[in-house]
Amino acid sequence: MDEDEDVKEGVLWAIRLDRTRVARRFHEVEKLTGNLSCVERYQDVPCQDQHRVVLKWHCAATDYIHANYVGTPVSAKRFILTQGPLDGTVNEFWQMVLQEEAETILMLCNCIETGKNKCSPYWPDKTGDTRQFNGGEVSNVQTRVLSPEELTVMVCILNVKFSRADGSMDSREIRHYQWQDWPDRGVPPCRLTSMELLSRVRGTSKPIVVHCSAGIGRTGTIVAIEYILERMQAGHECAAMNDLLKELRNQRAYTIQNDLQYLYIHRVMLCYFLEKHRNRYEAILTDENKAKYKKFVEEYNMATNT
Repeated sequence: MDEDEDVKEGVLWAIRLDRTRVARRFHEVEKLTGNLSCVERYQDVPCQDQHRVVLKWHCAATDYIHANYVGTPVSAKRFILTQGPLDGTVNEFWQMVLQEEAETILMLCNCIETGKNKCSPYWPDKTGDTRQFNGGEVSNVQTRVLSPEELTVMVCILNVKFSRADGSMDSREIRHYQWQDWPDRGVPPCRLTSMELLSRVRGTSKPIVVHCSAGIGRTGTIVAIEYILERMQAGHECAAMNDLLKELRNQRAYTIQNDLQYLYIHRVMLCYFLEKHRNRYEAILTDENKAKYKKFVEEYNMATNT
């Protein structure tokens, strides 16, 4: 089956579902959890031991960080899903980034949301500023918006200087993307920001570090979108979305927190294929399917207040 046929099959499956049925499928697998109660920022979010990132950096004080590898058809370590660093885990965060040779970091939260601390300011967010960590220093070389159309995503070009085990110094460039208008446990406006953001990072062969606050809701949602796209490109079946959710949760516990985020994945995928690439998939949109798609969008907008 070629890529277009896989896309058509997945799109048809999605538009045949109404909002209630999509939500029900989410709740069927909602209770899947990890098998290890390792906790840091949130005591009710375990870290999957089987897929845990083990710190082996030469100056690391511990081998533990609340982070998991999540594989896709591209790589078994395509993503690293992690919690937003605490003040006391900033060192481990940067040591993990260096150890895994990550070139990109996707941050899907703000440091403070609704008056609550959600993430330590672990990076310098202004051009010219620096931030120290155990074994190195991060400098902000440039700060800009993602694009004129995507003003809520900030991009920082970071230069990380660090010491190696033999005492020599080295440096790397890392791109830090911060999506600033995605509410906790909610969904952002239904633009194609997620697709634009993913297009900027998917070229790397190194693990892509992704986090929000807990590293499961917003984080799992955007990773799920790329996971589906890569499965389609590899010619794998993508119709059973609840099975895909199970696969993700087997690697990172509680990935995708609620039915609204699960609905958002469907909404973004349908928007991408049926609106942005409408000409390519025009044959799918029979009068019957147009009516179903319109109904799905209306119900989605009502459920998410958008």
